[in-house]
Amino acid sequence: MTSPGASRATGTQSSPNVCAGPFGAVYDFYIERDWLMRLIGRVVWGIDASVLYTSMEAIRRSGDGTTILDVPCGGGVALRALRPDQGVRYIAVDVSEKMLARAERRATRRSLRQVELVAADMRALPFPDGEADLVVCYSGLHMLEDPEPAVRELARCLKPGGELVGTTFIAEGSRRQRALFELDRRGGKPTPPRRGDLLDWL
Repeated sequence: MTSPGASRATGTQSSPNVCAGPFGAVYDFYIERDWLMRLIGRVVWGIDASVLYTSMEAIRRSGDGTTILDVPCGGGVALRALRPDQGVRYIAVDVSEKMLARAERRATRRSLRQVELVAADMRALPFPDGEADLVVCYSGLHMLEDPEPAVRELARCLKPGGELVGTTFIAEGSRRQRALFELDRRGGKPTPPRRGDLLDWL
C-alpha cells in the first residue's frame, strides 16, 4: 500500500504489537495532544511526558541530506517534528502493518513525501551498517522480552558520530510504575529493561 506522501517496503513481522489494536488507537489520539499526554503521564505514570516532545527537536534540526531512522515508528508520532520541505531521508520502521498504515496516513495528512515506510522487526533491521545519521526510538524497547538485540541493531545502523534519541520505561521506576509493570507482566507483557543493562548495551 502506497500513498502520495509515503513509500512502503515490506519485511517480516515476527512478533505481535499490542499497540496495533484498540489501545493503539487511543494512544494515537492522546499522544498527538501534548497537554493530554502530559496529563496522562503525570496522573497515570507519575512522569513528565514533555521529554518525549522536546527530544524530537533532533529531528527538527536535521539538515538536508540527513538520513533519519525511526524505529519503531508506531503510528508516526515523531512525524510531528518533520517539515514538508525538509530535505532528509526519513525511514519509518515498524513490525506491524497496522501501525505503518497509521503512520502512512499521518505522513499524507502532513504532506511529508520524504517518508519511507518499512515493515521490519527492530531486532533484525534490513539496513547496512552506518545507514543513519540520526536514530529515534520512542516507546519500543520496553515492549520486547529481550531488548538487547534491538539496541545492538539501532547502534549498528547508526553512523560513527551519529545521534541516538529516544524514550523507554525502565524497570527501576517509581513504586506506582513498578505496580503497573507488574500488572502488565501478569497480563503477559514484557518487563521493561533495567537501567544498568540498558546503559551496558548502549
